[in-house]
Amino acid sequence: MAEDKKEKPAGWSFDFIEGALVLLLLSSFVGGLATFLIDYVSSGNISFFGYNLSGVFHFFKSNVWFFKILGFGVAGVAAISTFVYNKLADHIVIAEKAKLYPTEMPMTAHPEASIENKHLEKWQKIIKLSESTNTSDWRLSIIEADIMLDELLEKLKLPGDTMGEKLKAVEPSDFLTLDQAWEAHKARNMIAHEGSDFLISQREVRRIISLYEEVFKEFSLI
Repeated sequence: MAEDKKEKPAGWSFDFIEGALVLLLLSSFVGGLATFLIDYVSSGNISFFGYNLSGVFHFFKSNVWFFKILGFGVAGVAAISTFVYNKLADHIVIAEKAKLYPTEMPMTAHPEASIENKHLEKWQKIIKLSESTNTSDWRLSIIEADIMLDELLEKLKLPGDTMGEKLKAVEPSDFLTLDQAWEAHKARNMIAHEGSDFLISQREVRRIISLYEEVFKEFSLI
């Protein structure tokens, strides 16, 4: 199974309508404040160290086109600078996100899937041995299948030192193929005790392997 991808963090988003409303409110406030200040200064009622500030107002008024051009120029430079800065910032953010969350994440096998594949590969090897024309491979297939059964009992955390003790500790309602496990394990014990002197037909080997198969399928090993 593929590893679940990480959730990408939500980036800062800009709502155009909200921004426009805020800008409109600020413009209204600044416009009203500017109108008030201009009227107040031009009234001649304010002075600075004895200098009537209405003269300053008249100076700006007589050079209004110059200051308009200057204002547009400054505003244009500020707008271009802001645009360039935002583009560079966006580029940096996108590059960093691409490093953390590449569009094609490498697929990694899930640990449980690897274990399942390992069991399946081992079982296929056992089947191949049982279908061999060599009688020693038949006995080996039963021994290998019994090793898989022992691993299953270990996984179930059953008490006991030997497989026999573990099988005796099994609750039948929790192990529906317990009889098959016992019969297959007894055949393995006969092979272990008699070795090459133990005679068995391929048909019987296939039957015993089928008993192991029932057990392993119950616990989804294969």
